[in-house]
Amino acid sequence: MNITTTFRQMAGTDAVKKYAQDKVAKLQKFLRQAMTAQVTLSVDGKVHVADVRLSAGATHIHGSERSEDMYASIDLVEAAAGRSRG
Repeated sequence: MNITTTFRQMAGTDAVKKYAQDKVAKLQKFLRQAMTAQVTLSVDGKVHVADVRLSAGATHIHGSERSEDMYASIDLVEAAAGRSRG
């Protein structure tokens, strides 16, 4: 499992990075092959955006969520990606 985190237009912290990586790592249990994921966290005005792209073999999932809190955006995108694993 390989998870890369990128911060855009915001100061990245280890706490937010670890939180995002822990959430995305939970999706591995739904996949048959090792996954790679790119997590992009950004701020657009007052809106916090979490964008996740992951792949595992032939499975490719993309999710993007927005809210007024980065942790909430991460939670929302992890839940959406978990639902779309189908």
